[in-house]
Amino acid sequence: MMLEVRCNLCGSDNCAVIYKTGNDAPAAVITSYKITEHKTDMPVRIVKCRKCGLIYVNPQPEESDITAVYTDMLDECYIGEEMGRRISSRSILKDLKRLSKNGRLLDVGCAAGFLLDEARKEGWEVCGVELSRWAADYARKTLGIKDVFYGKLGSAGFADNYFDAAVIKDTIEHLTNPKGTLIEIRRILKPNGILCVNTPDIGSLISRILKARWWGVKQLHLYYFDRKRLSELLKNTGYVPVRFKSHARAFTLNYWINKFKEYSEPLHNILNLLIRNDRIRNKVLRINMGDQIEVYARKARTLKYLEELEKPLNTVKNEKAKVVVVLPAYNAANTLKRTVDDIPRKFVDEIILVDDASSDGTVKIAREIGITTFVHKANKGYGANQKTCYEKALAGGADIVVMVHPDYQYDPRVIPQLIEPIKEGRADAVFGSRMMKGGALEGGMPMWKHDANILLTALENVVFGTFLTEYHSGFRAYSARLLRTVKFQLNSDNFMFDTEIIAQILIHRFKIEEIPIRTRYFDEASTIKFLPCVIYGFGILKTLFKYAIHAHTFIKFKRFQ
Repeated sequence: MMLEVRCNLCGSDNCAVIYKTGNDAPAAVITSYKITEHKTDMPVRIVKCRKCGLIYVNPQPEESDITAVYTDMLDECYIGEEMGRRISSRSILKDLKRLSKNGRLLDVGCAAGFLLDEARKEGWEVCGVELSRWAADYARKTLGIKDVFYGKLGSAGFADNYFDAAVIKDTIEHLTNPKGTLIEIRRILKPNGILCVNTPDIGSLISRILKARWWGVKQLHLYYFDRKRLSELLKNTGYVPVRFKSHARAFTLNYWINKFKEYSEPLHNILNLLIRNDRIRNKVLRINMGDQIEVYARKARTLKYLEELEKPLNTVKNEKAKVVVVLPAYNAANTLKRTVDDIPRKFVDEIILVDDASSDGTVKIAREIGITTFVHKANKGYGANQKTCYEKALAGGADIVVMVHPDYQYDPRVIPQLIEPIKEGRADAVFGSRMMKGGALEGGMPMWKHDANILLTALENVVFGTFLTEYHSGFRAYSARLLRTVKFQLNSDNFMFDTEIIAQILIHRFKIEEIPIRTRYFDEASTIKFLPCVIYGFGILKTLFKYAIHAHTFIKFKRFQ
């Protein structure tokens, strides 16, 4: 059954036919659909709203009929172009990363899950929604993406303010209610969340030349957007477009050649004769024809939406998170046992010590008290010790990694407070700050070190654009997702590691929180002398300079990427 519909953008029912071939009700005969299928001789009836200019199919089939077609869809040719689709996905993720920190990403109409798989590799926590049973199963079973919801977005039941980013690629044109879908996506995006919409551009030169024969015209493409109409739709649904671009498609040469068949069979035959080598035909070509819009938008912060934006974020508590405490040790025999005794075992699943070639009995004591111990054959440095700590913790399945210095300067009894923001999804890293509530001076920190800490922290806040009270604490907690994303292995092997990993965290837009801690300064505790502190200070300046260059110029450093 076919239904007359109003314009989805302005609500008007005043429209004029612009393309009409064959049957006036073309979608009524659709019984199957494939993403890769396109026929230039198909019947279409496409109209243009006289009030706002939106172009759409009218009449349209009932939503239940469309849902049934998508549910039964199976398209092996789509899988055959996996490499090109992954290249296109990486292009989107690269632009997303410039606008949003890694976090939870939703792909609406995720198909077989290639974008989700690429996002997962880059450290995103991914989730998809897909109507095709075949495609959803491929994403789940073949790619191992667990969180793919089979069904409609509105039925998924996502919480308010849940996702950091959402992608709706080659999907909005298929929807019976694009406006309603964008409103629903807005609800589940965080206040600083970013939306990417990717769709054919009916305002492009190629579309105007080919008209109804343009490959963007399909029987199940119900709405057709140009930049102006897509921008208006986003603004009407509570978004602010921040970047428009033309998306380049990536397919094998064989795929491109076969596309020519619908437009010029002689040209198709000539290309088939000239290019017979399978190796050449399977090469992926990325071509930008200027007929695919890609827009990135953020949630509008107007008076209309202020109350909604001020709602508390919905977080997902991970009470079952595996917490691993790592101890980067060097000559800590005198203080190790007292440090370990104060670790609240109720909140910790495993303790790992990495010894950096100590000359005392650190390793012996560690093994006597029964904690997992790894030993460097030669002294590699504080940063290198941390690298081994995090690698071993991640290999053991840690969800949260807590670093505690085994010199007993930091009080590990506050570990429950340190890991709580990560468990609740509020933060990706939590630092214990000695500078909050006067904890440093009360604990006996030398005044010269206290003042130097304040000065360096102030400078770092200016360069990084943050408001932390301390950057130099050795009592920290990181999410496993953060550690798998940043390239901490490329950081310094010395004390500069701590500042470099903060720069990496901020480049990737991870969230940092702080909790106040007290410290203990005593004779047996390890401490950096004055001259090494000066060298450390200059090292921080060097790191800040590199960060500023990486963040604000075309020059990039591998460790920050």
